[in-house]
Formats: sequence, C-alpha cells, structure tokens
Amino acid sequence: MKMKHMDSQTTKTKEVVEAYWNNASSKNYQANASLFADEVEWRIPGNKEKAPWIRDRNTKAEAVSFFQELFVHVEAVSFDITGKFYDGNHAVVTGHLVSRMLSTGKLFDSPFTIQITVANGLITKYLLLEDSLGLVQALTA
Repeated sequence: MKMKHMDSQTTKTKEVVEAYWNNASSKNYQANASLFADEVEWRIPGNKEKAPWIRDRNTKAEAVSFFQELFVHVEAVSFDITGKFYDGNHAVVTGHLVSRMLSTGKLFDSPFTIQITVANGLITKYLLLEDSLGLVQALTA
C-alpha cells in the first residue's frame, strides 16, 4: 500500500495545530492569539453554571482568555496527547487529562477529543469533548 503525502492544506493545518500545542505545553498561551481567526467558534459542551470556563467563545480574545479562566478553577495534574489526525483543514487530537478542582479538591479524570478547523492559516473552530458528567461530579462537594 502506498502512503499518501499530505496536501498543502493538511500541512498548514498540522503546522498551526502543532504551534498551538507547543505554546500550550510551555504555558505561552498569549502566543496562541496569533493562531486564532478574529471570529472563532469555540465550544466545550457541559454545565456552564458549574464550570463557567467552558462557556461558548466567539472571538480571538475570548478563546485566548480560556486558559486564564481555566486555571482560576483548575490545577492541571496531567494532560497526555495519544493521537493527532490531520485531513485537509481538519485536525482531531485525542488524549487523557487529569485535573484537580480547586473548589473541591477532587480529581477530574477524563479522556478527551478536540476537533480543530483551520482556514487561511488560522483556527476558526475548536470543539473539546470530555466527560462532562465527571466534571460536574468533581465540582460537587
């Protein structure tokens, strides 16, 4: 079987997503601002009353502020990426995370999938799927 080479859109998507993870892993979240389009569809489904940082975000500034809001409530214990898949302007990242909820001290332990869309070299969509019930349970005293 012959391996398919990445087309230019897939290559660009991979470059943007890899830059995003490199910045995030070094806690250089402000550097990610240049990777988002001015208008972005950022979604993390779940209970926004219990976990206000998962609110919908629609602008570059709102997307970048996610990490500031997240770490007011959460201590990262581990964040492991187990797979990265690229096809055209789409990327899917899979993994496993463990976080301590600062309000309860409980651990939130969940697999995750992140779907990212890149257009014109910028992130336009970001969808994080995680165990939302487990998150609510970790936030409940």
